[in-house]
This record gives sequence, C-alpha cells and structure tokens, in this order.
Amino acid sequence: MRSMNKKIYTVSLAIVFGWLSYSQTNNLTSSPYSLFGLGVESNSGTGRNNGLGKTGIALDASYGLNLYNTASIATLPTDEFFLDVGGSIELVNFSGGDINEQQSNFNFTNVSFGFNDGGKYGIAFTLKPATSVGYSLTGLQSNIEGSAEQFITNIEGSGGLNEIRLDYGRTFFDNLNLGIKASYLFGKIEETESIVTTNSYLEVNEINYYRGGQIGLGAQYKLLDKHNFGFTLDFPTVLQGSKDEVIGKYSNLAYSVLEETEDEDIDSFQMPLRFGFGYSTKIKNVMLTLDYSKNLWSTTNQSDAIGDYVDQNIYGFGASYSVDPKSSKYWKRVDYRMGLNYNSGYLMVDDTKIDTYAASIGIGLPLGKRSLLNVSYTLGKKGTTESILIKEYVNTLNINISLSDLWFQQRKYN
Repeated sequence: MRSMNKKIYTVSLAIVFGWLSYSQTNNLTSSPYSLFGLGVESNSGTGRNNGLGKTGIALDASYGLNLYNTASIATLPTDEFFLDVGGSIELVNFSGGDINEQQSNFNFTNVSFGFNDGGKYGIAFTLKPATSVGYSLTGLQSNIEGSAEQFITNIEGSGGLNEIRLDYGRTFFDNLNLGIKASYLFGKIEETESIVTTNSYLEVNEINYYRGGQIGLGAQYKLLDKHNFGFTLDFPTVLQGSKDEVIGKYSNLAYSVLEETEDEDIDSFQMPLRFGFGYSTKIKNVMLTLDYSKNLWSTTNQSDAIGDYVDQNIYGFGASYSVDPKSSKYWKRVDYRMGLNYNSGYLMVDDTKIDTYAASIGIGLPLGKRSLLNVSYTLGKKGTTESILIKEYVNTLNINISLSDLWFQQRKYN
C-alpha cells in the first residue's frame, strides 16, 4: 500500500508540473497594470495563507508547507512527505473613463513538495508563477505626420516569469528555526504591436527573456510557547535580459520581413532588497497573525515610461479558529479563517500609487488524518479612476490541496 501511495504521488507530480508549464504559455492575468515592469506580482501562498490575509512570516508548517518564511520548513512534521498544489480563479471588473468590462482568468499558484527526515531538517521544492503579463490595447488612433490620414495601433502582451525554489530549514535550541532559500527566476514576455493603415499592415513581434538567481534567509523564534516571531530577508539581484524581434509588413497581400534579430542584449532588471517581520499567537482556540514587509524598489534606480518605481509596503492580518485540530470528530478539526491585506504597490503613475486593499475568508477541510483541502475567497480593490487610471475589483477563489503521507518510517513487519 505504501509503495502504491508513492507511485500516486510521483504521477501526480508529473501531471501537475506539466500542466503548470503549459499554463505559463497563456495569459494568467488581464490587468492593464501588467504592462509595467515584469508584470503583476504573483503572491498567492500555500495552504492556509490565502485565507489569512496573505500572512505567514511567523507561522509554522503544522498545516502544511508555508512559503512565506523559509525557516518554517524546519517545522514540517517528522517523517512525513507533503505535496501541495494550488490554483485560483479570478473574476475582474474594470472601470475608469469609458471602460466598464469584466474578465476571468485561471492561474496555478504553486506546486510544492517537502519533507522532514527524522526531525533533523526540512527541505522543500517549489515551482510557481512569479509574475504574470496579459494586457491588450486596441484601436489607438494617431495621425500620420504631414497627412490627413490616420493609422491604428493595437498592442498585446503576454507571458511572465516562473520561479523554481529550494528551501532548507533547521531547528536550533528547540525554539529557534533558521532557513535559507535559493530561487531561479526565468521566463519570457511577448509583445505584439500592429500598425494598420489603409494600404499596409506593419507588425512588430518582440520577445524579451529574463533569467537570474536570488537568495533569501528566514528566522523564527518561539517565546514562552505562546509568542512566535518571524523575520525574512531577500537579497537584491539582477535578472539578465535578451530579446528576439521580428518586424514584418503586409502590403498588397504579400508579407515581407523588414528586420529580424535574435538573442540581442537588453537592459537588465533589478530585483530589490526585501525584508519582512511577522508575529503570531494563540488565545485558546483562536490564532492571530500579523505581517509587515517592505520592498526597496526606489534603490534599484530603474525607470519606466509609464510610471516610477517606489518603495512597497505590505501589511497583513489574519485570524483562524478551530475547536480541536487533533479531535476524532470531523467538524472539530475544521479550521475557519479570515484576513485583511494592504499593499501600497511599487508603481506610481501621475503621482498616484497603484495600491491594493483586500479582505479574505477561508476554510481548511480535513482529508483523512493528515491532509487538507483549503478553500478561500478574496475580494480586492486595485488602482483608482483618478486621472487616466483604471480601478479593478478582483474576486479570487483559491483552491489548494495539501496532501501528506508517512514515508520515512521503517516497517516493523514485512
């Protein structure tokens, strides 16, 4: 039976990794703000984090993998193997000016697996989207200089970056967890621009490729078995870039390539220094958690034609309630969650920050003795209708399965 369980886990991993790789070739967002930088950040977490206002810097891994702090990997239950798979469905309402639209997207949030061998250390491996790009600007009319004729420009962007991540956590002195993570970011962003006149059609197809590594550290400390503190630090790094470009023209029903380049160097993209603090505590059957993170984008000295990079502040609050996680009665083990989150954003357009407010509710449903089905709903508001900006109301349904199985215990009987 145990051999069969391991085969099921292996097949599941292969299917999910293949599905995730395929999904990253399609648009995972429809936000116009994905036009900026490397796209919209993907910050969905594993397990219970989504229902807790995206908090988890001070949380352990008693409910499954926690990617908000690499040090938490040290607290995975001993001799258990965890497989964590998540996905989300978004329904987005756009408003601003004459725009009033609604779009939906499906996105994988992560596929992760990890284990703690004999209580000595924890290791986890994750593949997840890091950023997503999916914008469309159509029907932009301009006058041809020196002529009364007009041309129409259509611009579409897609793609994003993926992250492969390895986490290692270890416990010291029974109440101190330390961890280190190594990430590799890679992916492509494709933009197609078409310029249409009465007599011709010009198309510019540009694919930008980015790649680079990043190191992060984490720490967690438990005081008096009641107060938990967490700290994270991600070091700045540079993503190297290159591009392929093809410029073609349709005229008189014939297509001709005007210019073609491959593997041309482009400006690197700088990822900022990031740090965060977290606190959690449990009062009877209620668990409370608070997070604060800061991303120092202003120190990267990057510029963009759309707006400016500014320091990003993220605040999160979460609360959960369960009667008795170890009870033999099903409904006493169910975990009820809620959370609030504010993200100041790192983009400023026309002296206005593109910030986000979000509120979430969630539930953790036990699957057998060790596994959980985590479901959460988040309502977020991003941007504003001031000036020429767009406001987004984002309804997100996150579904996450955290599977656990005993793998490392030796059999007593053959």
